[in-house]
Amino acid sequence: MKTPIYKWSGNYWGFIYNNRIFDKDSNYKGWIDEENRAWNSDGEYIGEIISENYILRRDSKMQPMNKIPKIPPIPPIPPIPKIDRIGKIDKIGWTDVLDKL
Repeated sequence: MKTPIYKWSGNYWGFIYNNRIFDKDSNYKGWIDEENRAWNSDGEYIGEIISENYILRRDSKMQPMNKIPKIPPIPPIPPIPKIDRIGKIDKIGWTDVLDKL
């Protein structure tokens, strides 16, 4: 199942499929580990999954060390684009990392 990912502002950004992160065009961007932490394709920590559909980074928390990059998967067929959501009020001390991916 493909889980949609949205920016905190509500814009549809991409999806998670088999614990891999893809943008809306099915370009591989990273992966999700067993602790629901998100890593970009070169192994840099980017944040954590919040409310199933968002990736945010807590600015005040010490960031984990980078990991060895994983082999990029074959891109899946992108799902039908989702409708944007209503944006959320900013969370103090958190950053929406999708603006930088």
